[in-house]
Amino acid sequence: MGQQPQTTQTTGLLIVCSKCNKPAEEAAWSAWYDDQHLPDLFAHAGDDAPKVATRFEQSRKPEPGMPGMGFSHVTIYEFTGADPLRKAARLVGIDAELRAEGRILKTHSVIDAQTFTVHGPYATKPEPSAALRGHILAWVFPNDPSRETEWTTWYDHEHVPDMMDSGAFAAATRWERSPRVAYGPNFITLYDVAHSTVDIAVQRSAAVMPGIIAAGRKHETHTGALTLTLVPTGRYRGTGYRS
Repeated sequence: MGQQPQTTQTTGLLIVCSKCNKPAEEAAWSAWYDDQHLPDLFAHAGDDAPKVATRFEQSRKPEPGMPGMGFSHVTIYEFTGADPLRKAARLVGIDAELRAEGRILKTHSVIDAQTFTVHGPYATKPEPSAALRGHILAWVFPNDPSRETEWTTWYDHEHVPDMMDSGAFAAATRWERSPRVAYGPNFITLYDVAHSTVDIAVQRSAAVMPGIIAAGRKHETHTGALTLTLVPTGRYRGTGYRS
């Protein structure tokens, strides 16, 4: 399996939230994902295959039988070129083909899948590598849609710089959901973490928030929705799988 990173710029993401529905069999499910499922997806997609797929698990996974958000793992598929959404849709369709061929593990459970295109000036996603120790993945939006342009300007010119100045993150990229939804967040921010643990990034970013709020640098419409703290998992870790 070739593992030399490519440098073509990522223009779209497919983010898949999943889990093994039998926690006791999670190790076997994870091995299947790496050794069979990702190669199957890439092979069936051909020229439309993602540039790379990187697997993560929540830094604090839900406990079996306890209330939680319903998934333990997140796979980020990166696409290049002018039509990433078409390629992402093709990859989603391949799942049905693989299921018909009997190549989907019975414990494999997809909880959600969303597609995004790169958005705004923070558009250069670093290549997945061994230096990637995790992500903070934040779904965000303005709670007044009529002020989205104003909020976006604040986010790009103030909020991301403030977060980067905190020393928590190695990089940040912004993405817009497509297709959009009528309610809830249509934007995500993907923060790269290079610290030894994602907890360091969480602590450093949280530490600067009181000062940002006191200085009036938080937009009044800004709303955070789901935020995930993710660490690389599986055979390929932060480098990701490439065909």
